[in-house]
This record gives sequence, structure tokens and C-alpha cells, in this order.
Amino acid sequence: MTTTIKSLGQALLISLSATTLFACHMNDDADELPSSAANLTVIEPGVPGGVSTNVTTMTALVTAVDYKKRTVTLKNDLGEKRTLKVGPEAVNFNQIKTGDHVTVEVAEELAVYMRDKNAPNNDGAAGIVAQAAPGEKPAVLFADTVEVTAVVKALDLNKHTATLQFPDGSTKTVAVRQDVVLDKKQIGREVVFRMTSAMAVTVEASK
Repeated sequence: MTTTIKSLGQALLISLSATTLFACHMNDDADELPSSAANLTVIEPGVPGGVSTNVTTMTALVTAVDYKKRTVTLKNDLGEKRTLKVGPEAVNFNQIKTGDHVTVEVAEELAVYMRDKNAPNNDGAAGIVAQAAPGEKPAVLFADTVEVTAVVKALDLNKHTATLQFPDGSTKTVAVRQDVVLDKKQIGREVVFRMTSAMAVTVEASK
């Protein structure tokens, strides 16, 4: 996954517009394949921020493989089929066989918190990619973390809202959890959004 600081800031504005700054929220995107999902949000009453996690698992059956074109056709439990192009990073593509089962697990964690005064700014991105050894069934793990800092520009104590400014200069006024006490001293404080995403793709032979 390739994410820029600017684009992540925009995504956060969309997906967190109702609870940004002092709460976490994650939107579930519609999946192409049947999936099971588990969600968890953890907050400490009265404390700005929180952590939200979402884990989704999807499975499909391989019904056709074109090794020359590097395409694989998958069928879900509803009988729907989809043909996908497989990139060169799948070094063991020739190990995929008709009848294999493909499992995709996606985990996302969003942590939102107010940075301690004088703490360093760690805005940026980092990622890793791990692949199966040659000769094994294809498997790959992608993981990356992106951190974005917004600044509290204004507070409305009556409406219980905060206005944040993101690195690209955009601002957004958002609702604040009612259990969090707002104080004008919070203006100018930095709010950190740390998004960690991981995707694991594995292929298992039919039993």
C-alpha cells in the first residue's frame, strides 16, 4: 500500500469526521469476497484519543490459472468469479494450482492521541514486505505505518467541537466525545494519527 501524508490526512478527514481528535472510528469498506470481521475500540474515559482495530478475513477458491498472463480466477462462496492479475512480486506464482484456497487477512489499527509537549514529531511512513521461500506456496505479508500530526486551531466549548489543521493546510471541525473536558489551553496542541495496516495473503492446496 502506498500512502502519502497528504492523502492519509484527507482519508482521516472522511473516515473520522464524526469523532476525530478525542475518539476513534473506522469505516468498513465493501469487500469483493465473503468475509468475516472483528472490530474493537478502546478508550479511556476523559482521556483524549483511543485505539480502534479492525481485522477482516476473506477466502476464495482458485478455479483457473493462466501462468503466461499471470492471472488467477477466484470463486467465492456465492459462486461469483473474479479474475485477478498477479504482479511479479509473487515469485512463487507457478505454485498456484486449480483447487487451491486463497486466504486474505487484513488488519488495521488507528491510534489517536494528543502528543506530549516537547515530544518529537514522527510524521512519515515505514513499511515491510515478506515473501514465502522459493518453491513454497505463494504467501506474502505487507505492513506499513503512517503517522500524521494535526494541530488544534480552535475549540467551541458550547458545541463541544474542535477544529484541526492537517499538514496539507486543510482544516476540519469535528465533534469531541462528551466525556472529554475541553480547555482553551488545548489550542495549539498536536494530535497524532497513527495508522498501521497489514495484509497477509496465503495459498493452501486443496485437501
